[in-house]
Amino acid sequence: MRIRIETTAPMPEIPSEVELEAGSLRDLFASVFGSTHFAKEIIDLKTGDILRDGVFDVTLNGVPYHSLAQGLDTALQDGDRVGISLVMLGGG
Repeated sequence: MRIRIETTAPMPEIPSEVELEAGSLRDLFASVFGSTHFAKEIIDLKTGDILRDGVFDVTLNGVPYHSLAQGLDTALQDGDRVGISLVMLGGG
């Protein structure tokens, strides 16, 4: 199956499309981010979950991953779109 990855910040290490046999959102992140320097910015290496206080938001077909009943264990389907957005914080 083919999964599209859409980002709002330039991340050259992250492909725009990934081919997987089958798997979950967690499996996608393990295969795509495992060898990048972004891994520790997105995934909590102790729990394997998305960092709650991280600088990235993750969606599956426009739905925030934390709103999915299965969370990161949601099974992916051919044509799914995974969004990775940089959270912009400001202060003064």
